[in-house]
Amino acid sequence: MMKNLCVSVLVLSVVWLSGCTQPRVESGVSAGSAETAPPETAAFLNIRDFGAKGDGETDDTQALLDAMQAATESEGTVYFPHGIYMIHPVKVPNHITLLGYSAWAYGNKGDKDPDFRGKTILAALSGDARALLDLDDIRGTRIVGLTIDGRRQGERMHGIYMRHRGSELHNMIEDCRIEGFTGSGIRFERTWLLGVRRCMIAFNGEHGIDMTSGYDGWIMDTMLTGNKGWGLYIAGEPHEDLTDEERESIRWFGGASIMVTANRIEWNRAGGIYFNGANSMQITGCSIDHNFGPGMQMKNGISHTIVGNLFRSSGVEKKGDECSHLWLEDSRGVVVTGNTFWGKYNRTEYRFDYPYPFYGIIAKNLSGSVIADNAMYHAASKEGVRDDGGHTNTVIRDNAYVKPNLKFTDDGFELLPDDAPAE
Repeated sequence: MMKNLCVSVLVLSVVWLSGCTQPRVESGVSAGSAETAPPETAAFLNIRDFGAKGDGETDDTQALLDAMQAATESEGTVYFPHGIYMIHPVKVPNHITLLGYSAWAYGNKGDKDPDFRGKTILAALSGDARALLDLDDIRGTRIVGLTIDGRRQGERMHGIYMRHRGSELHNMIEDCRIEGFTGSGIRFERTWLLGVRRCMIAFNGEHGIDMTSGYDGWIMDTMLTGNKGWGLYIAGEPHEDLTDEERESIRWFGGASIMVTANRIEWNRAGGIYFNGANSMQITGCSIDHNFGPGMQMKNGISHTIVGNLFRSSGVEKKGDECSHLWLEDSRGVVVTGNTFWGKYNRTEYRFDYPYPFYGIIAKNLSGSVIADNAMYHAASKEGVRDDGGHTNTVIRDNAYVKPNLKFTDDGFELLPDDAPAE
């Protein structure tokens, strides 16, 4: 009896599922018929359907504006086929996506990759604006898969600008290459909820990402390289280009609650990361390499986590305190643990006139903080941890420093084996 009941239930279940999976038939048109009507609204709005040429010469600004307006009234995604779209600065609206598949790389070494900048490029025609893509008071917008080139236009134009005016933004930038701006690649000014993922932000006149007064967000899997300022920057004070009204409106110029995870921050001229007046920052799993200043400088901060990062070859061409991997000053509740610091004193791809960095960590005026259990093999040529004192309730211990064995010559220096006689 039980067996027959189970068979009956199985048969009924198959019949029911079969009925549920039958194609829906409307208006007398059979399933699979060539007469099936296409959807009334396309999933993507192709910018070329709005008159864009993408030939690297034509002004495609109006086509972009028209496509973005249409996106606000329909499916919301403006798609850019491969091409170079020349545009003047524009205001981007709420809740749309600008989408391309640029497939960018890094560089054209050995003339092997002429398409290294990618195949879908938004390029600036002019620079008399705050940013090429302005997202001031814009919410829920996505910029994905584009190369955005400032072409050195203007005096201080950023690639992308955001600012909130009373509510969370939650705009996201993904898989973009942002380069060649006279300002910063991205400026998150008083931005509430931000995100950057899988981008390369490089060769800009100021910083890679300036997030002064920005808070709550994520910066992950991103390369910040070759910028004239810092890779990642929080000023702690008003920018010089702000009006008195803007300074009064913004009021606070620190930063807070940003998770900085698994990024490459390298070869930036001022240094890797600079945070002044920030709190609750989490820097985890980043490679901070060969910056021409401190790998990281933090001051006037509260409750920072610096864990599991690699600091390498910091303080390039600097000779004071800036010739250091990590410089902490006037901060409270900071933990620095499980990081690796390495000077790599036999590096060859850049001139090594003297053994930078001099210092692994500089610590001064810390309260309730911990600097412990860091690997510091050949971390610095002078001191692994330079403790300048002024601390309260702070632990500095068990940092495994091995000083490099250097032989100084008329031409510079030579790294000797650790067990070689000191000279």
